[in-house]
Amino acid sequence: MNTSRIGFLALLSIASLAGGGCATLAESESAARELVAKKSAESNSPSALVTRYSGALESFGDMLEKYRPSGKVLYVQTRSIGDSTNLSHPLVGAELPGDITEMVRSAINRVGSRVVYVPFQPDYVLAHAQQGSKIQLVQPDVLITGAITEFDRAIGSAGKGANARLVFGGGRGQTDLSWDRKAATTLSDLSLDLNLVDFATQTMIPRVQAANTIRVLNQTYENGIDIAIYGNAFGVVTNTRYLQGRHSAIRLLVDLSVLEVLGRHTNVPYWRCIPNGKPDPVVMDAIKRSYAKNDTPTKVKWLQNTLKEFGFPLTASGNLDDKTRLAVDEVAPRFKIQTTGDYLDPDLFAGIYVNIPLKRIPPAGLASSTGLAS
Repeated sequence: MNTSRIGFLALLSIASLAGGGCATLAESESAARELVAKKSAESNSPSALVTRYSGALESFGDMLEKYRPSGKVLYVQTRSIGDSTNLSHPLVGAELPGDITEMVRSAINRVGSRVVYVPFQPDYVLAHAQQGSKIQLVQPDVLITGAITEFDRAIGSAGKGANARLVFGGGRGQTDLSWDRKAATTLSDLSLDLNLVDFATQTMIPRVQAANTIRVLNQTYENGIDIAIYGNAFGVVTNTRYLQGRHSAIRLLVDLSVLEVLGRHTNVPYWRCIPNGKPDPVVMDAIKRSYAKNDTPTKVKWLQNTLKEFGFPLTASGNLDDKTRLAVDEVAPRFKIQTTGDYLDPDLFAGIYVNIPLKRIPPAGLASSTGLAS
């Protein structure tokens, strides 16, 4: 093949590639849209619990309607919740949001009427008071504090690739054709800590806190085709990249952490609101301790009231009769609760207590009339 023939073929190849440039841009945009849609559908939530939590907060509100029959409202306030890693500073690229207080407020407000957020805006209230407005202030019961505490960038990465090269011709007519494909994945971790403070005493409530981490995914794909003739090169490279939004990841962390903190404070098995959620040992321990400190007649009444939630026609008499024993013997195997022959065992009670059937939430919850909730 002579030099002019090679040049003609090369020019034809270049013209074809150039002519497909517009199509390549359209295809890249389409591929990017498809990738984002696919990854959004496949995306995983925080590693502790794999779910999205906005619906869980609403379900938690429904649980409180059931478990706090007295109608008592929990009033909640927050301090400013920001970024303690300093990665929100503009000098380091503002990689994280500097203030997530509004996200926390939105999560609290999503729960429902049994948990009410109390804003703290003294300047606003004072300005209206000076104008003669009469504003009744509500003192919060608890105060949520916290911050973004960790951002471990690129804690793990993996990649793979393939390439091919074809060389033909010689001398001034030598032509190189090459093809490359690369894929890389990088993982980063974001962590959020929340704590609960008793407003009246300004002391932290022991064991009522949340520290959760979410893993953020960054994926890159590249395809390249290169052709070189006489030392001049013409190439087409396409790449797609998927990066999970850090702000979206933080919002998921906020929703989960607010659910965990409020669930622990109210002694409600909030994990029932989460698919595949596991029992929280802090809540389970609180239930057992609350039950164990009662005298025998009160323990029997709590047990009987709990069994009534399963549909057994019992009376809360405080007498451990045969009907109560038969009800326990029927319920315990249903949920694989181990029995020791002691019908007033705290572990037995807690196992039954967190499995009461509810209409809108899968089995496992608290009773409304045993005395644990107020």
